Parts: sequence; structure tokens; C-alpha cells
Amino acid sequence: MNIIFLIFSFLFLFLTSTILFKRTDIFSPARLFSLVWVFVLGLCSLKLSRFQYDWSIYSWYVLLITLTSFLLGTFVVYVLNFGKNIPTIPIIREIQSQKIKVNTYTIFKTIVFLFFIYIISYIIIYSIVDFLPAFSKKPHLNRATWGVFGFGLFIHLTPIIIFLSIAYFIHHKNLTRKFIITNIFLITFISFILLEQRFGLVFAIILAFVYLYYSSTKISIKNFLLSVIPIIAIIYGLTTLRESKYFIYYLYYLSNMKYSINYALFTEPYMYIVMNVENFAYAIEKTIHHTYGFYSFDFILALSGLKHFLKEYFGFNDFPALRTALYNTYSMFFIYYRDFGLIGSFIFPFLLGILISHAYYKMRYNPNFHTISLYAILVIGIIFSYFIPLFSWLYFIFDVLVIYFISRYIQQKSKSIII
Repeated sequence: MNIIFLIFSFLFLFLTSTILFKRTDIFSPARLFSLVWVFVLGLCSLKLSRFQYDWSIYSWYVLLITLTSFLLGTFVVYVLNFGKNIPTIPIIREIQSQKIKVNTYTIFKTIVFLFFIYIISYIIIYSIVDFLPAFSKKPHLNRATWGVFGFGLFIHLTPIIIFLSIAYFIHHKNLTRKFIITNIFLITFISFILLEQRFGLVFAIILAFVYLYYSSTKISIKNFLLSVIPIIAIIYGLTTLRESKYFIYYLYYLSNMKYSINYALFTEPYMYIVMNVENFAYAIEKTIHHTYGFYSFDFILALSGLKHFLKEYFGFNDFPALRTALYNTYSMFFIYYRDFGLIGSFIFPFLLGILISHAYYKMRYNPNFHTISLYAILVIGIIFSYFIPLFSWLYFIFDVLVIYFISRYIQQKSKSIII
């Protein structure tokens, strides 16, 4: 057992133990970010696959600059708010559950409106591509090609529809409208599963849970820890829908695992966690030329329609220096190094730390449907920062903007009925 693993194990246990302290906020940006990355780096240090390797000092240097920069951004906002009277989590929950009544009719209208856009887009895409990934011969490949430019963006309304439906169930008691929302929820859920996607559903779960954590007295540390199990089960369960046990064994051999095949079941979750950072560390060593904003501002280029033209013109490769073609993600932070080098590795995480922490403190000072919902979707970016660059992807920016405007609209309609 190596010393690096022991260090990260100690840090993880220490950070986990702080959750048990009174008035500790599980979802505070710095704590959550540290927990995620200490856990991931601890797993990486095990080196259970032969595709993993010993990182260079420079790779460690860039990685530590990146992570420290994000934490520094959160610390700046913390200092600016130090000493101020910030409501505790129990007080926030009391405000939400006893003093504020959310306008459920506005939520109802919003859900119906978003569902209408979603289902129309779904039908249009299906009529054009003429297949559903779940019923195709290669669902794990076809799920990536299912979509049409423009309409495909509205398919990503799924987590928002599910989240709003859960919020509606919590706040509303009328059975007639609940029946309508239940049907919308089921249609959205089942139709999205047929696309062989899982992250949209996980996003919805995180959105709903974070909202409940800050707005309900029924969420406790115990409930939080217990909720981790079903979330993991859902993620892995959706995988097994499209993969047989033979594929699991096949993946075990392809991944060059060092442990016995009796534990092949753990190959996919382990590799999906560690290979992002392994690719990040490896690609840093191989990066010679920079792309100056092409990947950091991917959402702008995708929206303008220039993305593919510029990529072909400059000959950019989306997946440079992979340890293996089986896993082609680099964590959230590689694109900033690829675009701008060390400067990008410092500035972008630093700004993200400030942005997310600002949203957090705004929510703590003024807890309502809008501020809690907005921070909830930013939490998703923190949790999956080890995996994919969500803050550069058009569909995630789209979801953030949708959450921002609709939650603000719902909150404005709710102000007149504060009790």
C-alpha cells in the first residue's frame, strides 16, 4: 500500500468526519470539491489497471495548481463574507418549510410548457433518425449519435422537468394536477431511458436532493449517506441494461486490470473514475500547442455553428494523448490547460471557484426557490469536475440558464403569497 493512498485516505476520512459536526453544510463548495477530488485521487493512487502510470512531477504540479486555484476562488468569497450573520441550515429549512409558500400553479404551468417542448423535439428527432438507441443493435454506440442540431438541445430539459415534478409533489396537495404531473414525469423518465442515457437522470436526482436538503427538515446526514447507495445503483443499473456479464468480463480484460476476474464487476466504475484524471495527467505531458479558447468556449462556438468548421480548419483533435481509446475524458480542467497552458489552469478554476461560491453565499443569505435551485445545478458541476468539462458544454450551460430564469420566474410569482 503506497504512501499517496494513505495520505488521501486520511484526508478523505477527515473531511468525511467534518460532515458530522453541528451546523456543517455538506454541499459547501470547498468541502464538496475537496471530498470529490480527495476520493478520486485516492482511487487513482491504487493503480489497479496497467493503463495507469506514475505521473510526472509536472503533471502533479499542474493538477495541484488547478485544484488549489478553485479552492482559492472559494476562499476569496469566504473571506468577503467572514463575520457576517449567515443563516444556519436549520434556519434555512425552517424558512422554506414554514414561512414561504411556493406558487405551485406556476410550477405546474412551467412543467407543462417544458414537457411540450421536450416531447415535440423528441418526436421530431425520432422521425428524422428513425431509431431509438434502446432498440438498436449497438445501443452503447448509437446513443451518442441520436440527435438533431437544435432539437437535441431540448432533450436535455429532462433533468429540469423531473426536478420540477419532484418539487411540485412536495409543495402541492391537489390530486388532479398531481395526476397530470405524474404522467408527465413517467413519460419523460421512460422516454429518456430509451435513449440509453444516464447522466440526465443523475443530474435530476442531484438537483432534487440538494433542493430538499436546503428546503426540507426531513433531510438529515443519515438520509444523505443512505441516498448515496441508490444513486450509485441507478448509475450502474442503467449500465447493466445495455451490457451483459460477458461485456463486463470483456471490459475487464480490455482494461488490463491487475486484480482477479472475480471482481470484474468493479472494473467499469473504477475505470470511469480514475481514467479521466489519468488522461489529464498524461495529456499535460504531451501538450505542445495550445488552442486558445476553442474548448473553453465550446458552448459559444457550438451555438454559433462555427465549432465543426473551425475544428476541421485548424485540424484539432478532441482526444489527444489518451492512455487508451476505451476512456476518452480528461476531467473538467484539461481544456483550460490545453487552451491557455498554466495561465488557463489558474485563471479558469479560480473564476469558477468565485462564481460557484458567490452563488452559494447568495443562497445562504437569501434562501428561496430561485437561489437554491441555481446553486443545486452548480453542485452538479462540482461533483462531476473529475469527469467532464460541464461548464464548457452547450447543453449544461443551457440547463443552467433555464434553471436560472424559470426558478426566478417561479420565485417572483411566489413572493406575493409569503405567509
